[in-house]
Amino acid sequence: MNKSKIILIILLSIGCQNTNNEINEYLTKSEEYRKSNQLREAIIELRNLIKKYPKHKLASESQFMIAEIYLNDVKDFQFAIEEFKKVYNLYPNSKESAKSQFMIGYIYANYLQSYSDALEYYYNFIKKYPKHELKISVEYEINELKKYETIIDSLNNISKKIKEISWIKIYLKVK
Repeated sequence: MNKSKIILIILLSIGCQNTNNEINEYLTKSEEYRKSNQLREAIIELRNLIKKYPKHKLASESQFMIAEIYLNDVKDFQFAIEEFKKVYNLYPNSKESAKSQFMIGYIYANYLQSYSDALEYYYNFIKKYPKHELKISVEYEINELKKYETIIDSLNNISKKIKEISWIKIYLKVK
């Protein structure tokens, strides 16, 4: 090997080491902020990591952690769903993508009682990740929700009829 190739390899390894050190610094700061309940600052650190290193393998994990903060610490379930959606939209091939799809269904079912939305995400999960380790959990959730499926369908039909009646009343008032 000539000297220029050796120097190039050394420079690349130093550059990678600096990148990893900076990424670890973002993650460490975020974790410290989260432990001290400075959630806004924790999220900012993770967003900075994602912004600076969007293609790094830890970017998807960082986005997933943001969603977890909104779910578990902030308890803003709608915002957590939006953050989990970013994981599978921005990082569809990451391991966090499948977990995010599951978590969205889980939030709909267990926190928002939006069972039809939960079923939609769970069915999509099974279609997209048929061999994933979470499949057993998804099937369990689906079986639990199926108990409510006829009630859901009935309520959806009632809701549609109420909307139709409302439109008819509006139409009749106009005439």
